[in-house]
Amino acid sequence: MVTMIIYGPRRREAESFGRLARDLFAWLSEEELQLHCFSTLDTVRTFLEQGGLLDLACVGVTGREEIALLRQIRGRYAQAEMLLVADAGISPMEYLTPAVRAASLLLYPYQEKQREQVLRGFLRSCLQNRLQDAAMEKEYLVIENRAGRTAIPYSQIYYIEVRERKIFIRIRSKEYSKYDSMEHILGQLPDVFVRCHRSFAFNMQHLDRVRLSENTVYLEHGMMVPLSRSYKSAVKECMYGRHTGQGRR
Repeated sequence: MVTMIIYGPRRREAESFGRLARDLFAWLSEEELQLHCFSTLDTVRTFLEQGGLLDLACVGVTGREEIALLRQIRGRYAQAEMLLVADAGISPMEYLTPAVRAASLLLYPYQEKQREQVLRGFLRSCLQNRLQDAAMEKEYLVIENRAGRTAIPYSQIYYIEVRERKIFIRIRSKEYSKYDSMEHILGQLPDVFVRCHRSFAFNMQHLDRVRLSENTVYLEHGMMVPLSRSYKSAVKECMYGRHTGQGRR
C-alpha cells in the first residue's frame, strides 16, 4: 500500500488533484493507494501528528506557513517523496532547500496539461524507486533513522547487538543503529545470521571459531561476541550444517 497526502488551500483544487492522482496511480501501478486530501493547515498537521505512514505528499505552497509544513513533513518522514505546487510569487530559495528536498515542482498558475504531465512523472519516478528499493532489500539491510536511509549489504554485517533499547549493526569499521527488536530484524535477514545470545546475533560468513568453554564466538578481524548456554545447541547445529553443506532448515 502507498499512502499519499494532498494539501492545497483551495479545496476544489485539492480534490481535483486527488481525483487525477487516483486515476494516474491506477494506470501506473497495481498497488493500493491510500489517499488523504486536505484544504486547511490544521487538518494536515493533525494527520502528521498522528504518526501514520506516509510515502508521497503533494503540497500547495502559497506562503511561509506552507514552507513550515514542508519542513515538518520532512522532519517526520525522511524518505517521503514530495511534489510542490508553488505560487510563482514565492522565491524558490524558500522551498528548494536541503531541509525540504522536493522531488518535483509545479508552478502556479499552471495549465491542466502541465499538471497531468508533472503529476504523472512524479508518480512514475516514485513507483520506480519503490521497485528498486524492494529489489535492494533482498540483498541489503535498509536502515532508516534521523540521519537518513542507508543500505548495508548483508555480506558486510559481522554481528547485530541489542543495546540501550536499540539495534546496533556492526560492519568492519563502523556501527549503525536504529530502534527495533532483535526478533523483528532477524526476520528480515537471511539464515546465515545466527542468534548466539539474548542480545547478539552473528553472520556465519564471518565466523572464525567458536570456543564453547569460553562462551565466545570469534569472528574475523578480531571481533568476538558472547555465546550463552541457551543458544549453544543452535550454534553447534548451524556450524554442523555449514561444514556438511546442509545449511539451516
